[in-house]
Amino acid sequence: MASSTITYQKVSIKYGILVGIVHIIYFLIMWALGVLDIVELSFISGLFLVIGICLAISNFKKAKGGVIQYFQGLGIGATVGAVSSSILAVFLAIFVSAIDREYLAALQASSFFPEGLSILSLFVLTILYGTVPGAWIAFIAMQWFKNPDHTMTDQIK
Repeated sequence: MASSTITYQKVSIKYGILVGIVHIIYFLIMWALGVLDIVELSFISGLFLVIGICLAISNFKKAKGGVIQYFQGLGIGATVGAVSSSILAVFLAIFVSAIDREYLAALQASSFFPEGLSILSLFVLTILYGTVPGAWIAFIAMQWFKNPDHTMTDQIK
């Protein structure tokens, strides 16, 4: 793929889909192990978002010859967060509606969500809980990636 055909939107969507799938797999593992009631464990999935955003920014920068504009990096982070959390939100809406209705009650009982949590509010909060941190993660990551000499592959050597 030529450098001119690679856009930060394409990279963001690709990595957003991958991170969204990993979020779902992690959720299903937690469900299979019976630890969904430990809501705090779901915050570990934030590491998947950090890794996905850093890989997306690094790969985009490498594809563009080692140069990335600051706002492109921020856009990558916000988009990866929005896409991955949207995928997770759709999955959670289906999961709560069709598979485990009691999971919503468990979330309502936790201190992380409001008592009157509905499927729609869970959907919206899931997207917000992915998009906002995605932008922050990208802001932090871009402190490293904005320098032309810094890429993740430099650290592996």
